[in-house]
Amino acid sequence: MAKRNLILSLVCVVLSGMLTYAYGQNKRDAGQKYLTRPLPQAWEADTLFLQQQPIEGKWWSELQDSQLDSIIGLALQNNQDLLAAADRIRAAHATLRIQQGYYYPNLNFSAGWTKLQNSRQMNKEFIDSPTMNQRYASGELSTSWELDVFGSIRSRVKSSKEQFRATQEEYNAVLVSLTAEVATAYAELRTLQQELLVAQKNMASQQAILHITEVRYNTGLASQLDVSQAKSVYYSTKASIPSIEAGIRQQINALAVLSGLYPSDLYTALKDPRPIPDYMKIVSIGIPVNLLRQRPDIRSAERSVAAAAASVGAAKSDYFPKFYLKGSIGFAARDMDKFFDHNSLTYQIAPTLSWTLFQGRQLTQATKEAKAV
Repeated sequence: MAKRNLILSLVCVVLSGMLTYAYGQNKRDAGQKYLTRPLPQAWEADTLFLQQQPIEGKWWSELQDSQLDSIIGLALQNNQDLLAAADRIRAAHATLRIQQGYYYPNLNFSAGWTKLQNSRQMNKEFIDSPTMNQRYASGELSTSWELDVFGSIRSRVKSSKEQFRATQEEYNAVLVSLTAEVATAYAELRTLQQELLVAQKNMASQQAILHITEVRYNTGLASQLDVSQAKSVYYSTKASIPSIEAGIRQQINALAVLSGLYPSDLYTALKDPRPIPDYMKIVSIGIPVNLLRQRPDIRSAERSVAAAAASVGAAKSDYFPKFYLKGSIGFAARDMDKFFDHNSLTYQIAPTLSWTLFQGRQLTQATKEAKAV
């Protein structure tokens, strides 16, 4: 009996181990299958939203507030941050044109007249030589052209082009932030003005209630507690009005700063209350990654990374030799009437190879710097 129980126990242990191993193997297979599951081929958007780019351009015109349109127009003309961003675009564009100029040869023209007299004391044996006194005129047109064999110029042009695009996106980022801040400040202003109207109306009604309560108290129809409560509500509302008025002044000042104007220039136009801009239209957000790429600062970062990558290529190209095609042509003669004679012709053709073999690790460190950037 004991032997049979021992055999049954061993069989149970073996079966339990086999089941545990099979269960664990199935879980591992299922987990592996889950980990290797491919990503969805398309984004399943909600039927409420369309897969399109969000609204760009003059989005604030959807609010249908002519005064807001005018203030944003002033901000676009006068805001100093936006003007500085526009100047950075011009500077980057000029830098791009400078780099593109290296594609073309350099032309230089030089002309002059020379009178030369050597020392007769130092050259007494050649005192009658015609080289002691010389007079001649010369004119020369020279050129130097770097042949971009290893792409050094192309890499620098690409870097400048991407940097130029980055400054354009920086301008767009300032533009988006500026218009958003103006619209926010304007909405806050109109909200505070409506709050002020409500507070003034409440204060007028609460003042009437306080007067009625005092009359009822004098006639014995109300208690002193009723009068105190009416006064508390009235003076609480009255005390909130100065803070609301200060908030209105603060928002007008903010709009003036954003518009590049003095507060007095906008106070007359904005002091009268107007309705709060109403916007109930649903904005199509589209695919999240596309919405993210609408941020100009992210697009600017992409362009900056591309510019830095091109700079790495330019730094690496400095390891290779550079080829130049140099030459000059001109005339030189002692007598002006023979200046353009064929015997006065001078020219030079000089293809040149320049290869920096050692420069104190400057090339290596420049490449490391470009990679780090």
